[in-house]
Amino acid sequence: MKKIEKIGRFTICENRGALYLRWWNPHHRKTESERLDASTLEEARRQARERILVVADRTEAISPDSGDDPTFGEVWLGFEQDKRKRLSAERFRLLENRKELYFKPHLWGVRMSRMGPALRLLVTGMEEGRIRPENIKSKLKTLTEDGKPRLHPNTIADILGSATEVCALAKSNGATTHNPPDVPFIVGVTKPGDRDPKGRYVTFEEIGLIIEAVRRPHIRDLLLLDLGCGGRVGAVADMKGKKVRLDLDVIDLLGEGFVETNRRKESPIVPVTGPMGRILRRLIAENGEGYLIREAGSPIAEGARNWTQIIQRLISRAKKLRTPDQLQRKLLEPSDQGNVNWYSIRRTFADWLDERVSDAAISAVMGHFEISTRTRRQLFESGSPTTDLYKRRKLGPVLEVAAALDQEWWPSIQPFTSVDLRNERERLMQADVAE
Repeated sequence: MKKIEKIGRFTICENRGALYLRWWNPHHRKTESERLDASTLEEARRQARERILVVADRTEAISPDSGDDPTFGEVWLGFEQDKRKRLSAERFRLLENRKELYFKPHLWGVRMSRMGPALRLLVTGMEEGRIRPENIKSKLKTLTEDGKPRLHPNTIADILGSATEVCALAKSNGATTHNPPDVPFIVGVTKPGDRDPKGRYVTFEEIGLIIEAVRRPHIRDLLLLDLGCGGRVGAVADMKGKKVRLDLDVIDLLGEGFVETNRRKESPIVPVTGPMGRILRRLIAENGEGYLIREAGSPIAEGARNWTQIIQRLISRAKKLRTPDQLQRKLLEPSDQGNVNWYSIRRTFADWLDERVSDAAISAVMGHFEISTRTRRQLFESGSPTTDLYKRRKLGPVLEVAAALDQEWWPSIQPFTSVDLRNERERLMQADVAE
């Protein structure tokens, strides 16, 4: 291979018109190489840097002169490599954004022995509004006493939590002898149960307007499945055919590759109700066991995943469909509870179920308690000796929700949309009566 450019112990090489990244692996005691999907040297450099962050030894970023007191920037690589394995693509992008916005400007050169004072200065700057995103798209609703936009206390706590986690990992890995600092006190941090809702309630009439505003088939599928899954739009987009059990009329929303103990919320099992059955049958016939929701043949789960933009466009379009009476009643308009968004559906769904089914049933479909891996294997794994009767008994809370949704949820939305929301059984029964 012809050497083109050296980056530390890594080298960009060329062989028969293709570009490669080569490096010496000290653990395997051999040279390894990977082909780069690049046609220019600039593209090769960018891809090489991204790949080096994954394969480099975390100790390589620490200068020998640092001894047992490295800087925050020197120990960051180990933290990033761990998080790359555990976080979803969206959460990892958020971590990278925070690195550029807060950690590089304010903590990158700080040594582990001085992290405590540095974190206190960072918190003070954030609380006073001096340290915040300068992007014009960032809409900070929290204000300082003199009216200056500032980060919300919960956001500050989240950022500081990541910073202290970097220090704790450095101590655990033996990169430093200094203990991680305590998180400084942050005024105004609230517990999840005490926080303001992310979106207001929506009425069935408003849901009908949003359905009517959909123009693209894959967005209609996404919205209707989301309405039946309790407003869990990301999980619906990630849904694969292998996770749908139409014989039991349920969907297992535990995604591929997730470790339950690493997730903040458990993954629920949701019932197939209303129009979901025929949507899922069609999607499974088209896409098999792979991703079900696709645009132009590509899974939307692997795209930009800008769910907020999708719902905002739908609401904007739905507002134009309002009648003068609906306009006067301010349907779909923001209220003191917040805007209409995906969380509005989830919030309305959960509270609507609260007076109709048991707490255990709500928890099962909303993902508020753990459904163990063993139970999932009994229910869904091919070849399981568990009988259908026992499976339905175990799925009792989920099927309790299914009955409420089929009898009241979908029929309550139906008068406000031209889309047929009946389940297959009801459609067949009405067809038999007509004959």
